[in-house]
Amino acid sequence: MKKLFPYAALCGGIAMMAIASQYAESLYAWLGESTESALLLAFFGISLVCILSFFLFHLSIETVIPSFVVAIFFGMAAKPLLHPITEERHLLSILVTLGATLILFSGGLETPFVNFKKLFWKIFSLSVPGLILTAGLFSFAVFAASQWLGISLSIPTAILLGAVLASTDPAAIIPVLRHLRFSNRATKDIIVSESAMTDVTGTLLTVVFLTLMTGGAVFSSISGSYLALLGGDTFSIFLRQVLYGVLFGFVGYRLLVLLGEHSEHRGKEYEADAAFFLFVPIVIFTLALAVGGSGYLAAFVAGLLFVFTKYLHDTERFFNQTIEGFLKPLVFLLLGALVDLDTLIAFAGIGILAAVIFMFVIRPLTVFVALGPFSLFGTERFSWRELLFISFVRETGAIPAVLLVTIASAGLANLEGFVPIGMWVILGTLILQPPLTPIVAKLLRVAEPMTDAEPLNVAGSIPFIVLGSRGLSYLERLPKVIDWAERHNIERIILLHCLEDKYTPTLVQKIGEQAEREFAATNAAREAAGLPAIEFSYIARAGLLQKNIDDIASHDDKVSMIFVGRKILDYRLEEIKRMTIPFFF
Repeated sequence: MKKLFPYAALCGGIAMMAIASQYAESLYAWLGESTESALLLAFFGISLVCILSFFLFHLSIETVIPSFVVAIFFGMAAKPLLHPITEERHLLSILVTLGATLILFSGGLETPFVNFKKLFWKIFSLSVPGLILTAGLFSFAVFAASQWLGISLSIPTAILLGAVLASTDPAAIIPVLRHLRFSNRATKDIIVSESAMTDVTGTLLTVVFLTLMTGGAVFSSISGSYLALLGGDTFSIFLRQVLYGVLFGFVGYRLLVLLGEHSEHRGKEYEADAAFFLFVPIVIFTLALAVGGSGYLAAFVAGLLFVFTKYLHDTERFFNQTIEGFLKPLVFLLLGALVDLDTLIAFAGIGILAAVIFMFVIRPLTVFVALGPFSLFGTERFSWRELLFISFVRETGAIPAVLLVTIASAGLANLEGFVPIGMWVILGTLILQPPLTPIVAKLLRVAEPMTDAEPLNVAGSIPFIVLGSRGLSYLERLPKVIDWAERHNIERIILLHCLEDKYTPTLVQKIGEQAEREFAATNAAREAAGLPAIEFSYIARAGLLQKNIDDIASHDDKVSMIFVGRKILDYRLEEIKRMTIPFFF
């Protein structure tokens, strides 16, 4: 019964929002009486997005339902309340474009550039010709399905659905893959890198089609629309988008490097650094767009090239919180608010069929066509099991949702069914694939969940400090930990070592021996200086560092402090904040 409570609370929250929405008309009539009615309505709409983001996060965190999906249902329930934003096309466009720019910038930051370079041609094959193939096949499939089901769906709708939904979503994929240890690390790297790059190429493809449509082009067939991509005018548009996008992306990267160097020179960071950090992707988006380039590509390239330094730790945390806590929920809330339940039900048949075809027919076909040649030739080949696993991972998320909202707010004619069908595909991939991904990985023997066979036991009679590490960084942090222990009269230090996806028994033994030598040398130096010895312990675990820290923090009252590297903030930040034990990053 206890396990069902979070789901009951979630359903209750959505129901309460639906009830509150019934009073939206009276509320807005009252706000509309003010001389500043337009400003008040816009401000209230934005404030509502903030509070809804808060509630949907805390109501979904104890469930297996992704917060993105919850945001869509909250948006549907709050449709009348979000009316000031969804009906104010200019405001809607600004919010969604800003969200897309910073989300793509975030996608670049999350993509390791070293891995990206190493696997570039595989990523390129899957993200450019592979994405165009995906878009084209889906356009044909959704149009054919509409004809079969007797639903009137226009050719422009089918074309735009293919372009918009072809990209995968790193925000949905990365948290799932973090819990898996891959036998071939390249499998994980290509999925993560592809998800970030297809966000950009999918956006570019959508922009090209929109440019052609708004420029007066009439597409009488789906094949004709994709053949138009080979035309000189279309190629010119695409080339301009890419060249200026890359150029201003590099400019943005150099600006970020200057910020990092300035912070390093000062030896600390200030609150104003976050303002400069946000300025960069926004200004390069603006400048690239002004000269006919892709602002979204510029934001992604700047993030891809840049690497955070230790002097931008607070800025990184602020940025991640802004993306995860506000901008991504904003996009999905607005997507939910743009369609009503009756319309969603009316297009349920074609929407669900399209999602199934997308996941289990088009995605595998695209992966085998794009990556098949690399499995036959070259040094780093993928097995058929790895290709099947890559085929299964195709969550559709934030950027497709942004593009759906953007096109819906553009006021284009004859796009009936565009948003509800797109929403069904997003819902299908986000609900079905994340929980099944670890199971599929294990069945195909390409990866296994990072877990420990034995429970963690660090019980003792005296207070102790935990130094958490996922590599060799503990060596440079150990003196600081020892100094803190001395000043607070702590006599025991535990090195909790979790290699995570690099875990092997041989490497664990090697690092354990190295740690024991370091401990012995430290105590020998302390003995020579007349200082008491410190009780060191080395604990190696096969599971996630975060999971093991959770276990220590929740079951042992002798922990005085937990020292971890700043990269532990990459995920599950909300659980760290709820812990009562002090952390030092």
